[in-house]
Amino acid sequence: MQKRRSLKRKKANLIPAFIFIIFFLMVLFSTIGLDYIGWKNGERSYLFSVLSEKKKASLSEEGLDQIVIKSLSSLKISYDSTQQYRDKKGVLHFMIDLPLKKYRELESLLEKEFKKVSASILKKEELQGEEKNYYLWQVEGKRKQRLTILFSSQKEKLKKEIPSRKAENKVAIIIDDMGYSLKAINDICSLKKPLTVSILPYSPLAKETARIAYQNKLEVMLHLPLESVNNRQGNNIEGIIHSRMSKEEIIKTVEAGLDQVPYVAGVNNHMGSRITANKILMSIILEPFKERNLYFVDSRTTSRSIAYKVAQTMGIPSVYRHVFLDGENNEDYIKGKMIELFRLAQKKGKAVGICHPTEKTMRVLKKNFHLLEKYNLEPVFASQLAQ
Repeated sequence: MQKRRSLKRKKANLIPAFIFIIFFLMVLFSTIGLDYIGWKNGERSYLFSVLSEKKKASLSEEGLDQIVIKSLSSLKISYDSTQQYRDKKGVLHFMIDLPLKKYRELESLLEKEFKKVSASILKKEELQGEEKNYYLWQVEGKRKQRLTILFSSQKEKLKKEIPSRKAENKVAIIIDDMGYSLKAINDICSLKKPLTVSILPYSPLAKETARIAYQNKLEVMLHLPLESVNNRQGNNIEGIIHSRMSKEEIIKTVEAGLDQVPYVAGVNNHMGSRITANKILMSIILEPFKERNLYFVDSRTTSRSIAYKVAQTMGIPSVYRHVFLDGENNEDYIKGKMIELFRLAQKKGKAVGICHPTEKTMRVLKKNFHLLEKYNLEPVFASQLAQ
């Protein structure tokens, strides 16, 4: 009897708790329902406004690269036409080849999509190439993430290529220190001569510069930094080879530098007065060139350089620089050196000149290439003089 009474008491005690739970759930669901109805009607909502803000936040945090990829997909632009890489500073680079009409559509779409996530287009640069137009974008996201995009679009009408005049004597001009400006490569392309561009491996636009050069039928070289005797500041440049490095470190640095620049046909040295005078170090540096069938140009930054001789001994096609065109940033000086180069090529049958993509140098080259005919010279790539 006592057991039955205790069970009845327990049941009686559970009934109020059960009723309270039911009542609490009804209030909770009613509150959620009313909050939802208010949110749908545009009124202030406590729960759904928070969820909505989280959704917006997640959209704003979407990677800039994903925005580009989704935009390409929505316009049915093949991802095969896209290359991407991330540089040492963590900046993602896209290189996208597409028709001009598609670029215009993509331009409008990307502007809208970037705006949605509060991303800023810091720079838009347009360059007119001989066969293609190039559009360089630099984008910064809300959280300071950076994105660089190089679009290239084939021109609708292509001019017929004028074959260069053949001559008995040949001259090659190498333009060093490339990879910092698309204007520089555009100016070089506009000269419409077989010039060789030498690109520093870790310059911010190394791959983009190489791509434009290759597409415009120019020759691409790696401008490999080597330790100098006097230039302390220059000896800190990224990718430089130091005399204190081990053989393994040297080879690893050379290979990494070569991998930074696509379409490479050859290599010349940037600085290097200490390294190029050392036979053992040059033998180590040149070995990967031989394995990759690359030619070598000794920039001869010091009269003590034996780099050309070492390359010849190793059976690597090679040549050395004869004239620096722009040792002084003066147009009359540069013109004088250009004539010196042409006369030397006329006398010896071939000669190599090196210069830099400064405005004055580009102006002098443009004004004086007509002298090639006077000196009976054919402009060629550096590879055509390397033996």
